[in-house]
Amino acid sequence: MRTGVLVHGCNLKAENWRHVAWGDPPTMMGRIPQGVLTALRFDAELIVFGTGASKKVFQFDREERELLEAEYSLEYLKLHFEDLRFFKPITSWMEKNGVAEVAELRDRIVDRIVLDNESTNTFEEIENAGKIFFDNKIEQIFLVSSPTHVVRCLRDATSIFRPNSFLGTYCDRIYAAPSVTSYEGTSGKDVVVIEPPHRPGRHVVPTHRRIQRMLELQKLLPDDLVQLIDDFDDLLQRYEHKYHTENRKAK
Repeated sequence: MRTGVLVHGCNLKAENWRHVAWGDPPTMMGRIPQGVLTALRFDAELIVFGTGASKKVFQFDREERELLEAEYSLEYLKLHFEDLRFFKPITSWMEKNGVAEVAELRDRIVDRIVLDNESTNTFEEIENAGKIFFDNKIEQIFLVSSPTHVVRCLRDATSIFRPNSFLGTYCDRIYAAPSVTSYEGTSGKDVVVIEPPHRPGRHVVPTHRRIQRMLELQKLLPDDLVQLIDDFDDLLQRYEHKYHTENRKAK
């Protein structure tokens, strides 16, 4: 089955970008090495490096150039390709498949990478990658990102592909391959998933709608956002006190 891998970009100004995107050997695989490993395991025909709106100066041998996330990630991979051998999951794959030197994999990987320099957010990354995969007759897709991001990637992928008459065929062949590394100081445990109410015997209040509305206010001015969080925290404490008091009485 023809396989495509989408390696989601990471904002180049994110704290400790190198750790999130590249990782720390021998086992802390970042998004880029995880994307390489996933492509090797499934013999991917195509690897898309996604991007966002961020840019950063990359130091080449004789010049400096400002690059977008996808461009920067590719150049970082090429510059550090030999260092992939320090990641245990990659060397284990090499040993199992009779590959003696990581350099043997360079053309096999780099030549299959396509850059998306148009997208500005996760939703657009997936939409653009889907079109690239469709044009190249890809049959199954792996989304590679951090544990703190990949859940949203899957959500967006299903909402993008399902209504699309062409991309809808991917809906039962979308897979997630999370890296080990997450945003600085966080892990997958920090992700909060708010599902619509669905269990009998529980409330039917559409809590998720309220949370969505709150998240849409992220672009408030910093002082206003801090005030919103403070007000929300006061409200939470009020109801937490009521909830815990009633629970103690019930016992």
